[in-house]
Amino acid sequence: MKPPNGSELNPQHRDMHPNVFKESAYHTADWITDYLEHIDTYPVFAETKPGEVKSRLPTSPPEQPEGFNLVLSDFEKILLPGITHWKHSRFFAYFAITGSYAGVIGEMLSSALNVNAMLWRASPAATELEDTVLEWLRQMLGLPEGFEGVINDTASVSSLNAIAAAREAAGLRIREEGMAGRVGLPRLRIYTSEEAHSSIEKAAIVLGFGQEGVRKIPTDDSFRMDAHVLDAAIRKDIQDGVKPICVIPTIGTTSTTSIDPVEKISEICKKHGIWMHVDAAYGGSAATLPKMRGLFAGW
Repeated sequence: MKPPNGSELNPQHRDMHPNVFKESAYHTADWITDYLEHIDTYPVFAETKPGEVKSRLPTSPPEQPEGFNLVLSDFEKILLPGITHWKHSRFFAYFAITGSYAGVIGEMLSSALNVNAMLWRASPAATELEDTVLEWLRQMLGLPEGFEGVINDTASVSSLNAIAAAREAAGLRIREEGMAGRVGLPRLRIYTSEEAHSSIEKAAIVLGFGQEGVRKIPTDDSFRMDAHVLDAAIRKDIQDGVKPICVIPTIGTTSTTSIDPVEKISEICKKHGIWMHVDAAYGGSAATLPKMRGLFAGW
């Protein structure tokens, strides 16, 4: 269904004409459905060499728009060969993803509204929906009442925010006075295991702890943080004038899906008055199953 004037653009605001959008959206939905239904016919790993996709793209920005059919054709011929298909049944790298038809539709509606939920007035429905869904999630995970949360864009940002909160909770007035050049501010320390995700160390760098501010605790034969070594490390740091800020155990490491002894670690944190952040980005969803709750004792 073409627009009356034969152009794909809406002359009022130079966006895609509504009729063209409707036709293109139907076409895209058909393509997505076919892709998801036949994803196993694709190779798991991209069949391109480094730089091959880039070499087929224009070297300067376009000055005129292209029609949807040309854009989709470029997508299929140039970009799709360079895609590693994470939803493929034989994809076993990194970690699983949870894309679904319902998720795609949700993304479409969210994209159409295009709101920012930075505060209630900016989008009452989005902020109240977030509160409600997170309360549902709290119940599904078996966490006690009083737990609240926010949705972060990635697990890495979530850990970054949690470590920043731990630093603030230490009562060092870093939010107000910063860390640089301060007299009397001790060396700060974060503890995590050798199997922890790299985002923990990166967060420490961003937040001013530095790589030397992260103490990676050795693991046992099952790649779990050794709680006894952790306790000894904390005691030694306190003795040396280093201030422990937080301990970060992992439930489901990305390398081996190992589960740190969170219950033992939580007791150590209570004893020393240290914030504990549990990185359950990989394994946390298993807590929605009551029979798996034993893996989450202490969190």
